[in-house]
Amino acid sequence: MIDIKLLYKQIATTTLFYLRFDLQLHFFWGMFLTLFAVFWSPFIYLGFIATLIKDALDLWSKGRWSWDDVVFGVAGCIVGVCLVGILS
Repeated sequence: MIDIKLLYKQIATTTLFYLRFDLQLHFFWGMFLTLFAVFWSPFIYLGFIATLIKDALDLWSKGRWSWDDVVFGVAGCIVGVCLVGILS
């Protein structure tokens, strides 16, 4: 018999290992900023621009560029654009 509590803990641990909280934050940040395009269409670029600016500031302040942050931020922008298309 499978112990549901143990299975849940294993799934949660694996998910958080590959999809860390900071990557989830980049995804949702890009998505929600892009969703502002529902109100004004030029905001469709807002999530992408904010992702690039944030990572450029990380490069300037920390001395490193994180491609994981960029990939998840851009993925959030893509999901946001799809949702704007559905909502508009």
